[in-house]
Amino acid sequence: MCRLSVRVVILAFTLTLLTQSTLSAQGPRKKVEPPPPPGPVELPTKDGLELSGYYFGSNKGKAAIPVMIVHEWKGQKAPYGKLCIALRDAGCAVLALDYRGHGGSREYTDPRGETQEFDLERMRKQHVLAIVKYDLDAAKAFLEKENNEGKLNLNALVVIGIREGCVLAAGWTQRDWSFVPVGTRKQGQDVKALVLVSPERLLKGVPIETSIAVPTVASLPIMMVVGEGSPEQSDTDRIYKRVEAAKKKLTGGKDPEGLELLQVKQPLGGPFLVNESAQVIPEIVKFVTSQVPISETDNPWIER
Repeated sequence: MCRLSVRVVILAFTLTLLTQSTLSAQGPRKKVEPPPPPGPVELPTKDGLELSGYYFGSNKGKAAIPVMIVHEWKGQKAPYGKLCIALRDAGCAVLALDYRGHGGSREYTDPRGETQEFDLERMRKQHVLAIVKYDLDAAKAFLEKENNEGKLNLNALVVIGIREGCVLAAGWTQRDWSFVPVGTRKQGQDVKALVLVSPERLLKGVPIETSIAVPTVASLPIMMVVGEGSPEQSDTDRIYKRVEAAKKKLTGGKDPEGLELLQVKQPLGGPFLVNESAQVIPEIVKFVTSQVPISETDNPWIER
């Protein structure tokens, strides 16, 4: 019994030494810094508005994929907290904004210096175009500052649109890709993927087809999410076929790559589809993190 006990002690001691040796070879574990706490941000536009945003920063620095969330018409950023947190937990830097006339961005100052409130019922096509030109540009300007501080990689930007916000997201993506580099200075072409949730075709007379079939937009990885039997089902089917045709045209008739359709077997749409389906948020996170690689050769970090 004594000999057996001695052998057990020797074996245990040897295993301990081996374990300590392995840990020493690996070196001390690197402490992973938690992401910064999220918080509200102000987004000034070039035409004089102050928009309300909420920002979820990343702890991955220059390897962080930035994501911009564009809510539906007559909606706001508030319902998309769960999506923002899931993307942040996956290492993304997420900005959700209220564009003009919505949520915390309903007020503006008129030329007389008086505070006025947007009337959604009176907003027209020119307001939609202003959102694309000024509001989403203001969101990108915020992300550009974060990029230059090494807190994210703007060259790997993803835009998520919901319902009519898909028209805005696609329109702004087309705008972003219209800015060609000037010498070595990069001005645009930063959007590297689109996610369209419950997409609708029209917003105040502005059609999504104008943007979605443009080669620079159609060539991007695009994910569409729709609830079966929802009011957006018909529009989603049409948009999907249009993008599929545009992608096939770009590839000479081959099966299109980078086009995903998630059909949830519930007639949900918009924020309800995002928050009440167990599939949607995980699949969006998977799409974003798998379709937008970051390396020295794929979407490398660039100072602006």
